[in-house]
Amino acid sequence: MITVRKSEARGAANHGCLDTKHSFSFGDYLDRTQMNFRSRRVLNEDIVAPEMGFPLHPHKNAEILTYIVSGELTHTDSLGHREIIKRGDVQYTNAGSGIEHSEINQHSSEAVHLLQIWILPKDQNTTPAYSY
Repeated sequence: MITVRKSEARGAANHGCLDTKHSFSFGDYLDRTQMNFRSRRVLNEDIVAPEMGFPLHPHKNAEILTYIVSGELTHTDSLGHREIIKRGDVQYTNAGSGIEHSEINQHSSEAVHLLQIWILPKDQNTTPAYSY
């Protein structure tokens, strides 16, 4: 059975530096009927203001896909990667046993629009990995 969930039914928050919509419970948005879909744990649509973003923070046991709809995002991580991901690019991070990363919009006047998907991996505590 297919259930249609309209965009306006998603959780939403505007933190000034981040305008975000959550398809599943995430952050301050809690809807016990929308915790995840199978192994997909997060499906967020984010608009990150210029010169803002997510400072260095940890993740563990999650596969994280980031798709850039518009703008550019600078990624750095504890594995030594530093990349600028642009419109149409897809970034993959396997947080595995633990990784720290940051995602910053370094543009002085343009927001970045992105989609982020987190997948709960079948295997836990694997070796962290990154690709772009």
